[in-house]
Amino acid sequence: MPASVDQVFAEAQQHHLAGRLADAEKGYRLILEQFPEHADSVHLLGVIALQTGHLEPALGLVQRAVDLQPGGAIYRSNLGQVLEQLGRLDEAESAYRSAISLDAECVEAMNNLGRLLQGQDHLTEAESLFRAAIELSPEYAEPHTNIGNLLKDRGDVDGAVAAFRRAIELRPDISMLHSNLLLTLHYRPDYSAVDLAREHKQWAERHVSPLANNRKPHANDPKPDRRLRIGYVSPDFRDHAVARFMLPLLKNHNRDEVQVFGYADVPQPDSITHELREHCDRWRDIAAMSDATLANTVRTDGIDILIDLAAHSGRNRLLAFALKPAPVQLTYLAYCSTTGVDAIDYRLTDRFFDPPDTDLTVYSECSIYLPHCYWCYSPPALASGDMPPTGRLPGPPTFGCLNNFAKVSDTALELWIQLLQRVPKSRLLLYARGSDHRDRVRGFMQRAGLADTRVTFVDRQPFDDYLQTFREIDVALDPYPCNGGTTTCDALWMGVPVVSLAGDTAVSRAGSSLLSNLGLEYLVADSEADYINIAADLLESPEALAQLRSELRDRLEASPIMNLPLFVRDLEAAFRKMWRDWCHSQC
Repeated sequence: MPASVDQVFAEAQQHHLAGRLADAEKGYRLILEQFPEHADSVHLLGVIALQTGHLEPALGLVQRAVDLQPGGAIYRSNLGQVLEQLGRLDEAESAYRSAISLDAECVEAMNNLGRLLQGQDHLTEAESLFRAAIELSPEYAEPHTNIGNLLKDRGDVDGAVAAFRRAIELRPDISMLHSNLLLTLHYRPDYSAVDLAREHKQWAERHVSPLANNRKPHANDPKPDRRLRIGYVSPDFRDHAVARFMLPLLKNHNRDEVQVFGYADVPQPDSITHELREHCDRWRDIAAMSDATLANTVRTDGIDILIDLAAHSGRNRLLAFALKPAPVQLTYLAYCSTTGVDAIDYRLTDRFFDPPDTDLTVYSECSIYLPHCYWCYSPPALASGDMPPTGRLPGPPTFGCLNNFAKVSDTALELWIQLLQRVPKSRLLLYARGSDHRDRVRGFMQRAGLADTRVTFVDRQPFDDYLQTFREIDVALDPYPCNGGTTTCDALWMGVPVVSLAGDTAVSRAGSSLLSNLGLEYLVADSEADYINIAADLLESPEALAQLRSELRDRLEASPIMNLPLFVRDLEAAFRKMWRDWCHSQC
C-alpha cells in the first residue's frame, strides 16, 4: 500500500479518536475510492455508523469488513456490538465468541460478551470474562467498571466501589465511570449526606467545570405567564420504573400551560416508549446524539425548563445539562440526591425527604418542596386486564423484599437476620437473580445459626407474577440505606405494609415520604431497634395485619401519591415559579 494511503489512514484514525467523526469519515472514504477492499477503512466506517446510531448501515459495513478479513477478531467484536444494539442477542453472542476463538486475548470481545451475559443473568461466566480481560489488560478500564456493576448488583458495595475507583484512575476523562461510583456510594450505610456532597463536588470539578466556558446566553422570551416549553430527558422512557411514574404525569399535564418535549436516550424502544411518545407534543430520539448535539437541539427547540430524570444513573446526560441549554434546569425522580452540576438550578423534594432540620447545603441545587407529595404513582397495567386481589395466599408468616438486590446492604441483611431470630416461625422471601446473590444471603443465615430453609428466593418474573408474589408476603422490608420507590408503591397497592428505616440521606427517607403520605408514620423507624420491633410486632399481630392489608389499596388510592391532578398542579405551579424567577432575573 502506498505510503500516502497509510498517512491518510493514520490521520483519519487520529480524527476518529479525537471525536471528529466527520473528518475521520472523509479520510476513510477517500481511501476506499482507491482501495475499495481496504478492510480497516470499511470496518471503521461501520464503527462511525454505530457511534452515530445508524445501525443498519453499521451492520452492512462491519459485516463486509468481516467478509474481507475473516480472521479479524476486533471486526467480529464490533459486529457483535452492532447486533446487540439491534436486539439480535444470540447473533451478538456468537460474534463475540467467534472473536475470542480467533484471538484468545481479544479483551474487547471478552468485555462485551461479559456485559451481554450479565444482562441475561449469566453472572458467573460474566465475572470470569471481566476478570480474564483485566488480567490480560490491567489498564483497560471498561471491565473494571463492568465488574463494579456486577459486584454492586450482588450487594458487594465495597468491592464495587474499589472497582469503580480503579476504572476512574485508568480513564479519568469518562464521566460515566465516575457516575457509576456516585450512584453506588448511596448504597453504603457509612456515607453521610456530607460525604456524598463531597464526592459529587469532585465529579463536577473534573467533568462539569471544563464545560462552563461553552455556555451561551439564552434567547427565550422572558414573559412570566406565557405557555412554557418543558423538556424531559431520560434513558428510561421504556419498560422501567421511571416510565411508570412519568406516564401518568405526561397524561395529566395541562397543555394550556405547557408544551411537552420528550428527549429519549433509548437505543431499543419498546411498547412503553411508544406510549410515552403519544403523550408528548414533540419527541426527540437522542440515543445517537453527543452531549453537545443534544444541548444544541434543546436550544433550537426553545426549551424554557429542562428536566433531568436520570442524574448519575446509566446513560445520563448531565454533561449536556452542564452546557446550560435551557434557562431553567432541574433534576427529579430517579435520584433524589444531588447531581453536583452547578448548571442545574433546582431539585424537587418534599418535607419527608428533607425535613425542616435538613442541611440543604449538601445539594448543589436549590431544593423546591412540593407541597403535598414527591410521587406520582398509578396502578400498573396488567396483561390480563384484571384487578389483582390483595388477599394473602396460604403460607408461613413471611417477611419479604422484592427490591433490586443491589440495595440489600450488609446492614439490611443483619437486621433481617435479627428479625428471623426474633420471630422463630417466620421466613424471608427475597428477589435475587444470581446464585452468588443467594449464596451471600445463605452465608449470613449460616453464620447466625439459621436454617437455609427459612429463606426462599424468586428470580426475574413476568409483571403479573411479580405482583402475585406480594400475596405471599405479610410484611415488606424496605432496604437500607437506599430505600425502595416503585417497589414500595407496588407492595402497598397489593395490600402489603412496608416497614422502613429512615436515615440522614434523602435516599434513606424515600420510605418515610411514601408511608407518611399514607398516614402510616408508625411504620417508619428511627433506629435499627425500632425497625426490628415494628416489623416483628406487625407480623405477630395477625388480626391487625389483616385489617391493614384490607384497607391499604384504598388508602393508597385516596392519598396524594395517586392524586394525579393534584400532583400535576403542584408540579406546574413549581415550574411557573421557577420561570417567573428567571424572568425577573432578566429585568
